[in-house]
Amino acid sequence: MAFWAATGGTWINLLAVFSGGLLGSRLGSRLPADLRGQWQQWLGVITLLLAIEMVQPLWSLRLGPFPAVLAALLVLVLGSWLGHCLALERRLEAWLASFNRPHAADPSRGAAEVVSGAFVLFCIGPMTLLGCLRNGALGDPDLLLVKAGLDGLSAAVLAAGVGLVVLWVLLPLGVLQFGLSGVGALLATGVGDPSQAPAVLFTAAVGGLLVLALALDLLQLPHPSVVNGLAALLLAPAAGLLMQP
Repeated sequence: MAFWAATGGTWINLLAVFSGGLLGSRLGSRLPADLRGQWQQWLGVITLLLAIEMVQPLWSLRLGPFPAVLAALLVLVLGSWLGHCLALERRLEAWLASFNRPHAADPSRGAAEVVSGAFVLFCIGPMTLLGCLRNGALGDPDLLLVKAGLDGLSAAVLAAGVGLVVLWVLLPLGVLQFGLSGVGALLATGVGDPSQAPAVLFTAAVGGLLVLALALDLLQLPHPSVVNGLAALLLAPAAGLLMQP
């Protein structure tokens, strides 16, 4: 299969995020602060809806006699502890400090939380996984085109608050989606479909819980650190190997 046919959806997704982030950054300084805040809260509502859908496998997967939700809690607690020990939030905030825009909708909310939240929102979830696999295996970018629309609008709203720092998410987004499309291309040669593997479903569901934390952040409600919680994504695949449908 031609390279463009297998990866076209990812290129369009990256272009949508770049265009949305650029547009949002340009508009942000011209929009009233209360309007930017309302847009971010509406994005929080939609993000909450997406998170609810993403965590559904936690009720169908099991770890022995226990539902997977208990394992997800353990993974998030250990991941947050690991992230805290590594000072992920402080390090990311320091790295992004020179890029932080002064027109942020809420100056108390650091760019680090928004960028890490954008990573979870754009990169982790069933639409990313299934969309890339379909694009790579079948040359069909349908799911990624829908995802590109959602990601572009989300990038615009986030960039209106914190500026162009949101575009740092393009790096991991590109690496992840091109990699998954390559896996999809292998599927066309007869390798089994990994999208329904318990480890994949559990990891995506843990990502959904991080998306839920991002939604609470956008809604300006108390929430755990999304930045420190990213370490849980390193632990989730191993725990997912113990899961049963």
